[in-house]
Amino acid sequence: MATGKYQITELKKCTADYHNILGDERKDELHDRIVEIIVDDKKYREKDYTASKLAADLGTNCRYISAVMTERFHTNFNGLINKHRINEAMTLLTEEAYREKSISEIGEMVGFGTRQAFYASFYRFLNTTPREFRVKHLGPKKRKRSSKKA
Repeated sequence: MATGKYQITELKKCTADYHNILGDERKDELHDRIVEIIVDDKKYREKDYTASKLAADLGTNCRYISAVMTERFHTNFNGLINKHRINEAMTLLTEEAYREKSISEIGEMVGFGTRQAFYASFYRFLNTTPREFRVKHLGPKKRKRSSKKA
């Protein structure tokens, strides 16, 4: 039943057949294989890696991938991919060895196609920008002094 000015309705539990067709054992198997492919093989770094490509790699279909993502990971494909991208970006942003890399370069290294997508996802996950995160953990970048010849 919709209520109020915005016609907000209660969230319905998904009753799609493909959620029920997959048994728990198959869901667990797909979960483990998804972790292996996306996390261990670092497929999240590939800008053009899609749920369709994951399904093909697993020899299954996108509906089953979607069901496993929802039930086992509690997110969708893009949410899972971006979570791992952001986790790696956080590591790179706090390492002194990557201080000279720009924020955009780090975003590209972890798989984001654009600077805007990186900033938006980073902010969505951490409620701060990549730059603010880096400054908090490494301090401000020191400016190079220009040498004046007398």
